[in-house]
Amino acid sequence: MKTIAAWLSAIIILVFGAGLVLVIREFRALGSLSFTKSVEVTTPGQDRGYYYRFKASLAYKGEPLDFDIVVGCNVRITTYKDNDRTVEIGLIPTIYGLKMKDGHGIVVRPPQACNGETTENGKVPKTLLPLIATFESADQPWSGVAYASDDAYDSPLSELKFFGATISKATREEWQEWRQNEAPKNFVTYALLGINAKNHWDAPYWKPGYRVMATDCLAGSRVKIPDSLRDMINGFWPADRPTYWYPGGDAGRELWRTAYHPKKPPLFEGNRFKDYLDNGWRNGLSRRAPGAVIFFRNSVSGEVYPARTDHSINKLGDDPDLPTEMTAKRKPSWSDIEIKPELRGFAFCEGTAVTIWRTPFQNIRYANRVNGEEINEQQAIWGTNFFYAFERDEYVIFARQYGLADSFAAL
Repeated sequence: MKTIAAWLSAIIILVFGAGLVLVIREFRALGSLSFTKSVEVTTPGQDRGYYYRFKASLAYKGEPLDFDIVVGCNVRITTYKDNDRTVEIGLIPTIYGLKMKDGHGIVVRPPQACNGETTENGKVPKTLLPLIATFESADQPWSGVAYASDDAYDSPLSELKFFGATISKATREEWQEWRQNEAPKNFVTYALLGINAKNHWDAPYWKPGYRVMATDCLAGSRVKIPDSLRDMINGFWPADRPTYWYPGGDAGRELWRTAYHPKKPPLFEGNRFKDYLDNGWRNGLSRRAPGAVIFFRNSVSGEVYPARTDHSINKLGDDPDLPTEMTAKRKPSWSDIEIKPELRGFAFCEGTAVTIWRTPFQNIRYANRVNGEEINEQQAIWGTNFFYAFERDEYVIFARQYGLADSFAAL
């Protein structure tokens, strides 16, 4: 995340890139004393936690696979001994994974529903789609595939079938019971994520051969430009007519003026331009049709296609030099979207959303690509930092980034 902070440095503000802004959990050092091991404490009248039960029904290679997770928001936990302090965790667990019989790992990031949203009260859509990813090895989850839209489950490449998800209220007692009986089944560990369990602020330093779980998943969504805007877009298309190109400032302002502000803006495949940007994936994934995301009810996905990245420490070897497949390019790829029908709906998880210091990637110029072709930067204002790019004058391509965890993820 930083990854697509890396992904596209500004895809904090979004696109090929990375960062989407990570939700930094609220840690508060409130003091404590004792000499015992780590324990969880509820002080009467001081537990501000909220709890809910998230359920998702799936099948993995034809076998039933059900997630039943009790999630805590703002949970008050007191830790003694080596880490003397009390903290309030934003969401716990942030990520939960089960190891399959074949050694593969299936991971889910529970949608955030900390303000009383439930399926029963209608604040959780019946079409809720959680962020789920598969890893070929649960023991070495260095790369994975995320199911980033409903199209992925219909793909002939899909190992999963999705039958629905619900959220209901829960109690602290239910959460504590789940923590005791089910949480230990989570194959995801702080060590795998690259997080210091005792101090999340203390990020690890990169060293040759270091590997962490791939929690940064990249994609792009391709949406047809309405005929009413084709002439306007065409007017900004660079003279050498590149297939993929960034809009300049004038093109961006004009598109914003015509597609974003009017009371009756032109529709991109039936939806407003802004609804492709309101990607609230922490509240569930957007689908091809609106109404699937908690709170962000207008959010839509478009046709999502996965993207690969060279900005992954898991692609580095046992020496500090970049592999030849990266150095052979004029510029390595922040994001290289693969627009292929069979890949529609997926995202590739190759980078890490967790902070790792002193990686060899500093001071390297990167490019974003589509099907291996570099996006033309002739009009780019901030280099490769952007919200979207164009394919000729026919399509707009929005960047997508999905974080399975972040530097402050709780397990």
